[in-house]
Amino acid sequence: MTFSICVREETDEGTAFGVGVATDAPAVGALAPCVSHDGAISTQSFVNVRLGRRGVALLPDLAVDDALTGLLAQDDHADLRQVHGVDARGNAYAFSGENCDDWFGHRVHEERGVTVAGNMLVGEDTLDALVETFAAADPGEDGDLVARLVDALAAGKAAGGDSRGHSSAAVAVKAPRTTAYHDLRVDAHDEPIAELRRVYEEAKSASDGFSEESKERIFD
Repeated sequence: MTFSICVREETDEGTAFGVGVATDAPAVGALAPCVSHDGAISTQSFVNVRLGRRGVALLPDLAVDDALTGLLAQDDHADLRQVHGVDARGNAYAFSGENCDDWFGHRVHEERGVTVAGNMLVGEDTLDALVETFAAADPGEDGDLVARLVDALAAGKAAGGDSRGHSSAAVAVKAPRTTAYHDLRVDAHDEPIAELRRVYEEAKSASDGFSEESKERIFD
């Protein structure tokens, strides 16, 4: 019932990680995306939030594939789960349980630092659109990573997206310098991805007003 993208990107200030996700269920931002300075994970399908939260907590010590395969081995309903992500060591991993609802699948582009996955989709074109749209955009500052993730979600929706429709969306980014617009979600809306873009633009504009070092906000 969800499609998502996890990314790792090198910036002038260091490594940034991000997750973009959309679905036809409320409050996906509270369930699917998990990011830290060590990696990014999205957990979906019949969600086990622990896969994401515990997964990123393990990344300082384990590769993302080792962390997630170990957690899945302890999950009695792994056949219903879908989870994917990237880590700071350059690893990437994705898993789709055999009993996820069609159409489901995933893609791993380790060399690009990108993974995508989806279930209950119109078709696989959604995943291809996520990857192609994100890759085609020029990398920029950390704020642009949020915009590119939103663009990828919009392209995924245009390519079919969730077969039931879309009611919530979220973007989460962990960058060397965190800002307010790195953690955005639309919990219930007729056009959640478009609304997510509007919220991002509003939040970025407001944050840009605090560019003076003496007024800089502290997030983490």
